[in-house]
Amino acid sequence: MQMIQSLFLVAICLSQVAAFSPVANTPAAQITSSRTFSTPTILRMSDSGGGGGGGGMEKAKDKKKGLSTIVIDKTDTEMEQEDTPEEMWRVVLHNDEVHTFNYVIRSLQKVMGTLDKKKAFDICTVTHGQGQATVDECWKEQAMKYCLGLQRQGLTASIAPANKFEGGGNDAGGGES
Repeated sequence: MQMIQSLFLVAICLSQVAAFSPVANTPAAQITSSRTFSTPTILRMSDSGGGGGGGGMEKAKDKKKGLSTIVIDKTDTEMEQEDTPEEMWRVVLHNDEVHTFNYVIRSLQKVMGTLDKKKAFDICTVTHGQGQATVDECWKEQAMKYCLGLQRQGLTASIAPANKFEGGGNDAGGGES
């Protein structure tokens, strides 16, 4: 008797489970479902391109966990340094018929900073007589600063490499040299 009751309970449970499945709602499905046996389908995901939307791309993953060390070979390379020294540049003052001697002397002293009145006067006389005179001979960066300073004062000035300089006033050096 207990055996019949337990079989009856199992049958009731199975019928309730079948009642909730969407296939079991149709009468034809109830008839065929009792006769067919389904085998489980095994789905496999693969990155090898065998299907499943993985593309055909293989991803190589490092199986090693933890820290990894990157080794960079450092080679000491020495840059070739030029043996030629930096060339000197001349600051050249050009003659103009606008400014007075006193104004030019004061402007030279103000911009150069190291010229006394005598040197500044000598530069003015050479400029007036020959059309141009060397104010100073120095490195290019400093020569550009002096030239801009003189131009801000309204004077006509330029710079030129000392070794390629042609013109008057070679003996009228002043300033820092």
